[in-house]
Amino acid sequence: MGQKCVEGVRRVQTATAGVLLRSAGAPSANWVRRVLGYLAGEGGAAYVGLGMAGAHIRAAQEGSAAGRPTVFYVDNHMRRYSGQEVVRKGWRMQDKRAVPGCSDCYVHDEDGRALFRIDAPMHDSLTSLLGKVTTLLRTALGPDERILVAFDRAGAFAEQMAKLRDGGFEFVTYERRPYALVAANTLGETLELEDGEVLRHAEPGQKNLDGGRGRVRRIIVQDQEGRQINLVATSKESAAWLIQVMRGRWSQENGFKHAVERWGQNQLDGRTVSEFPPETVIPNPARRRLDHALRIARIREGDARRLLAHMRANDRNREKVEKDLADAIAQQEELEAQRPHVPAHDQLCNTELAGKLVHHAAEYKLLLDTIRTACANAESDLACTLARYMHRPREAKKLLANLLAAPGHVTVSDSAIRVTLLCAANAAERKSIDAFLRRVTAQRLTLPGDPAARPLAFRSQESFV
Repeated sequence: MGQKCVEGVRRVQTATAGVLLRSAGAPSANWVRRVLGYLAGEGGAAYVGLGMAGAHIRAAQEGSAAGRPTVFYVDNHMRRYSGQEVVRKGWRMQDKRAVPGCSDCYVHDEDGRALFRIDAPMHDSLTSLLGKVTTLLRTALGPDERILVAFDRAGAFAEQMAKLRDGGFEFVTYERRPYALVAANTLGETLELEDGEVLRHAEPGQKNLDGGRGRVRRIIVQDQEGRQINLVATSKESAAWLIQVMRGRWSQENGFKHAVERWGQNQLDGRTVSEFPPETVIPNPARRRLDHALRIARIREGDARRLLAHMRANDRNREKVEKDLADAIAQQEELEAQRPHVPAHDQLCNTELAGKLVHHAAEYKLLLDTIRTACANAESDLACTLARYMHRPREAKKLLANLLAAPGHVTVSDSAIRVTLLCAANAAERKSIDAFLRRVTAQRLTLPGDPAARPLAFRSQESFV
């Protein structure tokens, strides 16, 4: 828990490992990797991943409000790569540029819990991945279940929105600019959020998707500072509810942050690589360099013209600047002449990356990420239970992390295995921990490797001192 990678198993390689794990010894990192690699091979990772995804999706449906569609948040996440292999570059919003790595399409439930991911080493667009996502959701929930997918502007294109509507899915997303701005006094409805912010909204008309694709709902929203955001949706639910759904999309962003910092979501995990097929079409690196050189030449021309515009006729540097201008223009003409003969995209075998461009095998990381998702969701459920007994429920995950990392004593008898934890906490937190541990003990959990199936009994040191 909290070690982020397989090598973290070394944390339990202590003299007390036999007592903790009820085994003859502690597993090594190499042994764990071999076992997981064996499980991931021959379709095992996909079998486990899809099975767990289905369980998470159905759990999200059971937790949704009666009479409402089940909400799923869909978004891309970029994992940077800093190793020695040559991998595809993709756009990373935090860096504002393309960097080597792999894109993943994640699906979260309404509470921000991760359900599953689809890896995209070719950095497929969100519009191309939404079809795969909705197919998995429909397979897990059946043909009659109402499903609403919420996503950002990356998927807000007319063709994709029409496909979702025609496929029986509800959606809500942001309208892509440009769109007309409206006066605040034309927005008659108000909505007060949980944090006290008041929004004004209205539905003055529908958005035409053009091309004979029909129309969808358009919801205009203004915040207290007068900033306007338009939403587009296909759902019979109220505008106020759809606005709250889109505001809740930040729970997915918080989920990304927590998964990276707490669970090592961006870890490479597997190092096995495979080459892309030679006929794979990729952005031509030669064209990219050519366009970059052309931009630099145009900047040089602009700088030279700006300097000349402010120079006197007898300035001693004028001749040098004029020469720089002539060189920049000549370089642009040369580069412009090359552009028609250097395609922007080409087959891999025709580029300098032939035999070099690779992608990492997805199976091993898929299995590990399935385990990560299950553990993260279990942690969230435990934190929700612990929060019920706390005066400051927002700090539940931090207190739970302290509890999971707490040292203690294990006493084994014929009837039970008793675990005494020494958790760093103040008096109020200890009361919460005691109530929480009694709740966990009441579930009569057992160790999977214990043939006697003795129940686990948990308590903190303060509860019996």
